[in-house]
Amino acid sequence: MLGLSSESGGRPGTVALSVIVITRDEEANIADCLASVSFARECVVVDSGSRDRTLEIARAAGARVTQTHDWPGFGAQKNRALDLATQPWVFSLDADERVTPQLREEIVAVVQGTGGSDAYSVPRRSSYCGQFIAHSGWYPDRVLRLFRRGSARFSDDAVHERLVTAAAVGRLKGDLLHTTYPDLETMLEKLNR
Repeated sequence: MLGLSSESGGRPGTVALSVIVITRDEEANIADCLASVSFARECVVVDSGSRDRTLEIARAAGARVTQTHDWPGFGAQKNRALDLATQPWVFSLDADERVTPQLREEIVAVVQGTGGSDAYSVPRRSSYCGQFIAHSGWYPDRVLRLFRRGSARFSDDAVHERLVTAAAVGRLKGDLLHTTYPDLETMLEKLNR
């Protein structure tokens, strides 16, 4: 692929799962993100020019890190990460998301062959200023994230990308935690950007 340089790190895992994460300046999030999926055989991080310690932290966690020198948009960047995945199953994760223990158990069961679908949605529970929201249409914010490699691709949308699949989509019950805005200052900073 054009504009990519790659570095490799070994990551021993327990299940045949690739976790893919795209990043830029995520040093505050990437360690906890990757720790929540330590059960995966492979973590692929595709970074678009971090100026902080994101790459160093990801490598230390055992992720395979690739840097891009351009920004094609969220969908295309996630497809770059997907193209680097090598395991039979893939889980797409944002750096500010965490897999809960219940969700981990369900993912492991699917990857080990107890599921009946090739793709699965998960309920995402988002936080706002440090509080996880359970109502007002914020939860359960179902997102398609787990799929058999080759059964789905990301849309090419620059923002608000989504996974597109022809497979029947199963539903997992364990929450995916989304730590969007830890405080009001962070929310306003993102709004201003």
